Amino acid sequence: MKNRTSSALRLAAVSAAFVGMIVAAWPVQAQQPAPAQPRQAPAQPRAASPAAGGAAAPALSTELPPKGTSVVFFDVEAVMRASTAMQNINAQAERARNSLQADATRQETDLRRQEEELANQRATLAQDAFNQRRRDFENRVQTVQVQLQTRRRNLEQNYGDAAQKIQQSLTESVIEVMNEQEYQIVLPNSFIFVARSALDISGEVARRLNRKLPTAAMAN
Repeated sequence: MKNRTSSALRLAAVSAAFVGMIVAAWPVQAQQPAPAQPRQAPAQPRAASPAAGGAAAPALSTELPPKGTSVVFFDVEAVMRASTAMQNINAQAERARNSLQADATRQETDLRRQEEELANQRATLAQDAFNQRRRDFENRVQTVQVQLQTRRRNLEQNYGDAAQKIQQSLTESVIEVMNEQEYQIVLPNSFIFVARSALDISGEVARRLNRKLPTAAMAN
């Protein structure tokens, strides 16, 4: 009786470990800096905008500061929300994450069933036979863990690679606007404490980015 109870506990521990490691939290949204909201001067300051991922992105004005303005800025977060390419990969990433979660749930259900079957066989199997089947079961659990973790890492890598391409196109778009308009300095709004909204070039940067990279795809 003691051996049977001990074996059942070991199997439960293996299954619990599997459930705990099955799918780690995987970010669906690119890790953008959290910029401070630019404020108009001398008007009253505006409250910081809510985090991305909720309401739809507001329309950005493409009106530009005068040519040759010394310092202008752009809102990185707003531009990324307006990016159709970023919207593409976020949607793809969400579908991939849901698929991975569904597969993990199916695998968990199947392994729990196998665990129960093995526990029920304990009374009818010789000790050596039971130990071998238990080792086989633990090996299957480990194999599933490795497979799911590898898929998760691959999805994270593919998302990061796609987001990096969008970041590169963003940089190129900013440089284009800077050179054409002869601006001296372009800052992300995370570096801005207070500035006039007329110095914001976010709308034009977003327009250039969407023209340069209208769509994007994650590798399979």
